[in-house]
Amino acid sequence: MTDHNHRRNPNGVDNQFDPGWLEDDPLDDGFPGGLLHETGLPLDELLDRLVRDAELPSTQEMASLSDLSRAHAEKVRSQWPLIPLSHRRALLSQLIEAAVDDLNWQLGRLLRIALDDEDATLRRLAIEGLWEDGEADLIGAYIQILRIDPSEEVRAAAAGALGPFMLAGELDELDASLAMRTEEALLAVLHNDHEPLSVRRRALESIAYSGEVGVRQLIEDGYYSAYEEMRVSALIAIHHSADIRWRNFARAELQSPSAEMRAQAALACGALEATAAREDLIELLGDEEQNVRLAAIVALGQIGGKDAQMALEMMRESEDPDEVDAADLALEELMFFAGIQSDPLYDDALAEADEEDVDPWDDRFDIDDRDLGSYE
Repeated sequence: MTDHNHRRNPNGVDNQFDPGWLEDDPLDDGFPGGLLHETGLPLDELLDRLVRDAELPSTQEMASLSDLSRAHAEKVRSQWPLIPLSHRRALLSQLIEAAVDDLNWQLGRLLRIALDDEDATLRRLAIEGLWEDGEADLIGAYIQILRIDPSEEVRAAAAGALGPFMLAGELDELDASLAMRTEEALLAVLHNDHEPLSVRRRALESIAYSGEVGVRQLIEDGYYSAYEEMRVSALIAIHHSADIRWRNFARAELQSPSAEMRAQAALACGALEATAAREDLIELLGDEEQNVRLAAIVALGQIGGKDAQMALEMMRESEDPDEVDAADLALEELMFFAGIQSDPLYDDALAEADEEDVDPWDDRFDIDDRDLGSYE
């Protein structure tokens, strides 16, 4: 990362974001936006209308904000503060929604400009819109936001956005120094009791991708927290950890009186392929809360088995279209992995895995589900 340019926001707090992407830009290899641009207003005309008109242009008319060149990005940056706040919020929301449905929309440069907006809602929207952007230039910006942004919700969003980079580091897909920097920033939040709960929650969810031994204790601390919000995040962290030693913990929470806990526990059981939880998950298909039923459907698709397949086929007859769609996807996943597992090479791989050394920490989790108690 290059040296930060310092900017003073209205609250008197230094926001330091790296404009280095304008110099050696990883976004130059993005999708071409020519087809979109042909249907949109010329950039100068669009910016003039955004600044002066009371009515926001249509989404298609704003196509010139997609896949900005470096020169155009600088032009937008210079005009951005002149656009009324209501327009900035509306256009960013509309374009992010458009990008979800159409990959031709490339908003990386626009959203990086919005990261430096004086409005907290826009900074949060920018982070959320950049969720699938894996370019490493964002790490420095997110860490800086996490450290000094005056908005709790923006800092929480930044903590969550560091999760994919934490995972990339664990998979050796990110420079080791950047992965370490990401982990250190998240640990600093988790070890600071004065940090707001919302920020610490997201930091826990993100750092859970790390395989470092100390992270296990952080997850356990969250699991036993007095705050349900943190316990929910601990289950999300268990999901992210991909560590089968948490299976019993996740399974125990399938009986939680909290719908959010049941839903996250179901997703964790699925991610960890907790086959012992299969019957419990089938029971959750009749849960009174839709989000719990949907989570159970996803989990059964990941865990597989004949009972799971039969239950999912029954869910395809649901009157809820969301449940039908989820069941279809879950059955596709179940059948795909059933095909892989029937391959003799898969059996050989499992045999090799069984011969690996066992972590002494496993003994701590070699317990029966009954030891975790139950909800009455």
